[in-house]
Amino acid sequence: MLRDLMNLLFRVSDDAAIDSLIEKCSYAAAALTILPIPGSEIVAVMPIHVGMVIGIAQAKGVDITRESAINLVLQISATVGLSLVGSRIATTAAKIILPGLGGIISAPFMFASTLALGNVAKIYFEREGNIDKDTMKNVYNDMVKRGKQMFDSDRMKEDDIQDMAKAAAREGEEKKEEGTPAERLGKLKELLDLGLISQEEFDETKRKILSEI
Repeated sequence: MLRDLMNLLFRVSDDAAIDSLIEKCSYAAAALTILPIPGSEIVAVMPIHVGMVIGIAQAKGVDITRESAINLVLQISATVGLSLVGSRIATTAAKIILPGLGGIISAPFMFASTLALGNVAKIYFEREGNIDKDTMKNVYNDMVKRGKQMFDSDRMKEDDIQDMAKAAAREGEEKKEEGTPAERLGKLKELLDLGLISQEEFDETKRKILSEI
């Protein structure tokens, strides 16, 4: 289970270990793009991001609930302009259109965006939540650039990284199945109303949900 894998990673106490946690989660997110399951990154990246945020918080001595971690991920994503759905829909489409290549093409972005998200969260907890929007954006954009340069495709193929990605995919599917199509559409509409996704992303995801009925 992803929870067991993440519990091992949560045993950290210094910045070097936190950085290692963020890097490992980033490669796991990238690994989602090469799993032979179209749509795996859509449902699985949130468990990885949330688990990473909880791990960082715990390492900084902060008690945080899963709900609070989800809210922080959404808050950071909205602030830095990170699309929660668009990039993953594009990744899924690429995997279908270009089997074997689509995931490889999008993996560096998935790695870099997760790395950036983790570093913003790290600063957030270091400053006890006192971080302004401009700082969030600057840290995020800088780490995305650095992440794309440091990305090593061989790392995401390592067994422990693949295990984490597969566990996240399973957990994501379980969470997905917990909600009815109507409930999921309701949550999707909330994201649209909050400005966290675009109308185009809303329409595309709505189409996918309706196609499952």
